[in-house]
Amino acid sequence: MKHYGIRIALLLTLAASTAFAVAPPAGPRRNALAQAEARVGQLAGQTKGGPQQRLLLERQKIRRLIEDIDAGRSVDPSEIDRALQNAERGF
Repeated sequence: MKHYGIRIALLLTLAASTAFAVAPPAGPRRNALAQAEARVGQLAGQTKGGPQQRLLLERQKIRRLIEDIDAGRSVDPSEIDRALQNAERGF
């Protein structure tokens, strides 16, 4: 009985530490990028032709930035600023 209690406590501790290590960092920049992605996607849905394609490309760039942040890769802050500015003014 005693061994089972120790094993369960060990497994719970391991599971808790793994969950904290894997959790993606959520910050204000990432949240702002997610909002910008949604805005650009909405604008693309209301547009047609060449402008729509440019908006979809911009949304794809923002998605890559978010993925890089989530993966822990370094992202140039000027790229984030540029993407946020483009989304704010509707590209």
